[in-house]
Amino acid sequence: MFGTIHSIPDLDGDRLSMRFLTEKNEQVHVQAFLSNPEKKDQAERLSPGDSCRLKGTLTPPNPPTNFNQFDYARYLKEQGIFWVYYIEDNGIECKQHSRSFMMSLQSWRQQQMNRIEAIVDVEVIGIVQALLFGSRTSMDEGVLEAYQRLGVIHLLAVSGLHVGMIVSGLFYAFIRFGLTRERTIDILLIFLPFYIFVAGAAPSVIRASLMTMVVLLCLRLRKRPPPIAGIILVYLAYLSIEPYVLFQLGFQLSFLVSFGLIVSAKKIRTYQSRTIQLLIVTLISQCLSLPILLLHIFEIPWLSLPINLVYIPFITMIILPLTFAGFFLSFVTTTLNLPFMLLDVIIPPMHQVLLLFSNSRFATLVIGKPDVLTIISLYIAMLIGFLGWEGNKKVLIWSSVVISASLISIQMFLPYLNPNAKITMIDVGQGDSFLIELPYRQAVYLIDTGGTPSIFAEEEWRVRRRTFDVGADIVVPALKQRGIRHIDSLVLTHGHADHIGGAKEVAKSFFIETVLYSPGVIEGDLEKEILSQLVKKGAKIKYVEDGFEWNVGVSQFKVLSPSGVINGLNERSIVILAQVEGVSVLFTGDLEEEGEKGLLNRYPNLQVDLLKVGHHGSKTSTTEALLEQLKPKGALISVGRNNHYGHPNPDVLSRLETDNIKVWRSDQDGAVQLELRNGMIKLTKAKK
Repeated sequence: MFGTIHSIPDLDGDRLSMRFLTEKNEQVHVQAFLSNPEKKDQAERLSPGDSCRLKGTLTPPNPPTNFNQFDYARYLKEQGIFWVYYIEDNGIECKQHSRSFMMSLQSWRQQQMNRIEAIVDVEVIGIVQALLFGSRTSMDEGVLEAYQRLGVIHLLAVSGLHVGMIVSGLFYAFIRFGLTRERTIDILLIFLPFYIFVAGAAPSVIRASLMTMVVLLCLRLRKRPPPIAGIILVYLAYLSIEPYVLFQLGFQLSFLVSFGLIVSAKKIRTYQSRTIQLLIVTLISQCLSLPILLLHIFEIPWLSLPINLVYIPFITMIILPLTFAGFFLSFVTTTLNLPFMLLDVIIPPMHQVLLLFSNSRFATLVIGKPDVLTIISLYIAMLIGFLGWEGNKKVLIWSSVVISASLISIQMFLPYLNPNAKITMIDVGQGDSFLIELPYRQAVYLIDTGGTPSIFAEEEWRVRRRTFDVGADIVVPALKQRGIRHIDSLVLTHGHADHIGGAKEVAKSFFIETVLYSPGVIEGDLEKEILSQLVKKGAKIKYVEDGFEWNVGVSQFKVLSPSGVINGLNERSIVILAQVEGVSVLFTGDLEEEGEKGLLNRYPNLQVDLLKVGHHGSKTSTTEALLEQLKPKGALISVGRNNHYGHPNPDVLSRLETDNIKVWRSDQDGAVQLELRNGMIKLTKAKK
């Protein structure tokens, strides 16, 4: 494939990603996994506008495989990208050509970002690049998550504040240099379109720049149209150029909040206190953002308002001016750059405070994913409140508050009114994680948390800033979208990473009452670390074996294995028989043939409706003897797509097919949810 690099290449450890414009003028998202440090050195020299010949595989982006999961394919589509190209080893050849003006602008932006990395402290690079160039790629992963979790991520977006500061500064400077007012406006009108690209071209900076251009144009023509007309004009102009942007969260929030503030501006100005004005602006922004955000994050960052009240003026009056001053001063000196030196001192403790609040389970209130009717109702309630505020009618204001609180409370407590039980096989790739929700939310159980096995210590050059964690990126969102705030029991079947690796992140986000673990010597470092972390988070560790059982209402749970002293982690797997709403399900962990023999000897009359196939369908599990006795009608296999273990084994699949057992596989069906009621099963697959 031939074409040109169309964005600043993002090099993160051994992973390279960038946008690529093909000869046919089609945008493609390109990814490469680098095999050695020399290839990384070559990748560091890539720049926007370079002409390249690529060799690899063109594929459509993967659809979501869990319920209400982030839709990466849709995200790319909203940016006009429909394909992902995976470069094979030695599959990229690039050379520099004369660049277009826009590519030269992108290349200059890349050079300045690299220059920032060379002259500021590593803890400061991310926020400086975000505020100057709209790039968060260098932000520390934990710090960026803290901004998002606490509802202050907008502080890192280049928006009206940045544009206003730059335009005001340039306007003042040009006038001082003797330019006329008209000529200054002309220069700024030419400058702003280019600034959009330098600042990352996010919806917020595009909106702010276009709005500023409308204001400048009106000043030039000596016209004073109402601000509401300006934002509507910008909205329509933006959509006419980029129609897909309508579905981007950043676009929706940027215009919705701006529209609300413009409509409320006259009322806000009636308050004399700047503190009160800031409080109202922050409150309006939070209220208008919340319903849309709930569709994506499933929780309310209730600390957002007080943190915004502190951090908005702090970043506006201190961090942002120092950032701009340091950047412009860096063209004169890099050694005695006082603004950047001050940022090196100020920003680390500022981020430590955010991390302190973010790491608390009480930083947010999980309510689950609301339906569209709830979202519409929340906005109607807010409209009533705004009308009451504008008209000084306290009855309408309090009505709005009561309706909004009631809608959120109903959303939170709906699961406690649901008479159905649910069992969900979460797609965690090559691993296990099963969620059990009893009727009326009597109890929530999580059997294993998935995890990514780490076989070798990574070389330093391969280490990435942004790492994928099954617990944080898959299991935690899967539970939050269900409105889960508390886990009654976390069952960790055995100590392998693909079953317990995500437990640390789960413990950070939810209160876990009890952890069930198999008895025996705990030898692995991962086991020790995770069990220690769970205890620190307040969970009680209970070591269970054959014979341990408990009931919740009419639901019954019994541990059938391990029994006695057993060597080998797989054979020590906790096996649980769950009888829920008249349906029996056997969860077998990674139990292998010897463990299955022991199970059949102890329970010769055991039969079940559904079987969780052991060890991801390995050839050492799910023997003919097991299937002959259990006689399951269906089987669930949690397994990774294209895994290098060859799971599930063809012989296992053949045995299941021979016995007419219906099979659902996470690698083919994604997450699978079973809704149970009086012996009836309603099955839903995440992948259509």
